[in-house]
Amino acid sequence: ANLSMGAGAAKQPTAPLLDRLTGREPIPSDDRFWQELLASAVSLPAGSSVEDVTAISRAYCAELVRNNPRSGNFGALAAAMAERLGRATRSAATDTEMQQACGAVFLLRIFLKHMLETLEPEDVALQLRGRDVAAAAQAPGSASAAAEPVQAR
Repeated sequence: ANLSMGAGAAKQPTAPLLDRLTGREPIPSDDRFWQELLASAVSLPAGSSVEDVTAISRAYCAELVRNNPRSGNFGALAAAMAERLGRATRSAATDTEMQQACGAVFLLRIFLKHMLETLEPEDVALQLRGRDVAAAAQAPGSASAAAEPVQAR
């Protein structure tokens, strides 16, 4: 997957995939979504600037950070990456398997980089632990239930 989306991102076929990934609903590991997302590529529209790409990338990253405690989709992406890397390292790996592994690594890197650059360490840890831990932390009566939700700084 190539997250390099320009000003025309809303018209790109990958935008709905990224919207779903960064959304509030969990995506099951066996959903065809992962194959579609990790096999997709988006080219930059003519005239796109680095600032355009950065702004769009940040918007998707912020949305994932906001929704990941509920969706757990960052962990699901990490699991999809591990699975694709396993396939890609076999001697009989196909070009598609290698492309999907690279796409998964690329997306995971972008999201993790954003988390490390914008969140406090304890909030990064919450993001990495997944939705079960986040849900437990927000359960009524838990010590962190009164704490503010994860926020970018």
